[in-house]
Amino acid sequence: MKDLLSKFKKDPLGFIKRALYKIVIGPLKYNKGNDYDAANYWRDRFEKHGQTLKGAGDEGLSEEENKEHYEKAAKVFTSFCMKEGIDFKNSDVLEIGVGTGFYTRLLHDLGVRKYTGVDITDVFFSKHKNNFPQFKFVKKDITVDKLEGKYDLIVMIDVIEHIVNEKKFASAMENVRNSLSDDGIFVVAPVMDEDKKHLFYLSSHSLQDIKNKFPGYRFSEPMPFRDGNIIGIKKYT
Repeated sequence: MKDLLSKFKKDPLGFIKRALYKIVIGPLKYNKGNDYDAANYWRDRFEKHGQTLKGAGDEGLSEEENKEHYEKAAKVFTSFCMKEGIDFKNSDVLEIGVGTGFYTRLLHDLGVRKYTGVDITDVFFSKHKNNFPQFKFVKKDITVDKLEGKYDLIVMIDVIEHIVNEKKFASAMENVRNSLSDDGIFVVAPVMDEDKKHLFYLSSHSLQDIKNKFPGYRFSEPMPFRDGNIIGIKKYT
């Protein structure tokens, strides 16, 4: 509530316009029953904001403020992965939800050499391929399209909250399970305290909800990440 009040005070007209769009216009434009047209929504949003972090981040924050949030999250992600003993250089990595490529760049800088990135839209793929010619990028909706191959590290940051349909969420998690190598780890965030739908394109998923999708798997100790937590999920071997 404090963040909302701060955004309103900073830009009242912009705040009202964004609220109207997210509460009225967006649901009408992208409505699909108890779901939304995620492919077109994210394509339109990315095209609107271009390479700025507002596309995947918080539209109510400035680019500098978004950058600060992302850099803080990147430090937590890196710290968490180091704690889990992830070997970036020798891991076959899958990133789900490439978006503007923030974590693609981070993974590259951490030494990843074998990388596949999937996203529901290919708006930025040509630029990503130029920036990371050794990496592979594939347009897929992981809630309906089968992932191929096995991966030692699967990264899914700032994506699960945008899967608002429970059946599609279950399908996406099954997709991840089937793509995780025997010694692999699935790193996902943000994991929230409770399951709750916030907006037509935004829904919280709790730790218990995710545990229900990974029976018999080991879960790491959660680490605070944004407004929730980041966790790692491994197979019992």
